[in-house]
Amino acid sequence: MSRVVLLLFLLLPLYAQERIVTLSPAIAEIVSGLGETANIVGVSEYTLYPKALTDRVKVGGYTTLSIEKVLLQKPTLVIGLSYQEAFLTQLEAFGIRTQAVRLESIEDIKESITTVSQLLLHEDEGKRLIMEIERSVEQAPKLSTSPSVLIVFANASALSRGVYVAGHDLFFEEILQACGATNAYTTEYSLQPVLDIEGIIATNPDHVLLLLGAMDKDVPDELQKQWQALPIKAAKEGKIDVIKNDYVLIPSQRIAQTITTICEAIQ
Repeated sequence: MSRVVLLLFLLLPLYAQERIVTLSPAIAEIVSGLGETANIVGVSEYTLYPKALTDRVKVGGYTTLSIEKVLLQKPTLVIGLSYQEAFLTQLEAFGIRTQAVRLESIEDIKESITTVSQLLLHEDEGKRLIMEIERSVEQAPKLSTSPSVLIVFANASALSRGVYVAGHDLFFEEILQACGATNAYTTEYSLQPVLDIEGIIATNPDHVLLLLGAMDKDVPDELQKQWQALPIKAAKEGKIDVIKNDYVLIPSQRIAQTITTICEAIQ
């Protein structure tokens, strides 16, 4: 009898449900995509997808995370971004398992999905998500020409103060390459450089994509008018486009949708 009890004691942790806290919207989407939505007990600010997660406890933003709020959820696993490792290390002092992932390139996203799927024992689901990303890259509509495209996000209406654009070594540049286009920003190594009006004019892109997330308050029509007034090729040719949805800025498995959306927008 004692052997049976001991065996059950050893096996229980293998079957116990995880209590997961995710420290970015993209990580929450990856965990949910692996079938663990019900086991996510805490999320970061701006986590909007899937909708079931919008009522979960918020533990802070990217750089305003709260140790107390995380601990109150009694997590068994906390998954964060690589630059949040200092925060994750603090949690480890409380005996909590943690995992850091990178989500800057398409390869990073795929590797992170693999890592998390292995951690949660959902490797088949992870492989399926990765296949969807790879299929989207392979099937991306290719341009016959190679236009230069400027991708703008985060504060697209703040022309007078400077706007964030997609630089190099970021998945947006990879998406442009998959579409047969080039990044209009070519001057410096940077993930998300800030350009003022003069800097934007200097890039003189053939096409501008203004990417807005679900919570951005910019009005697409008004935004286009601001950019159409700039002395750049894209404005002269009427190629200032606004893309607004809940996935285009999120580096999760839904990048498969982003690839298709961006490629179709610049056709």
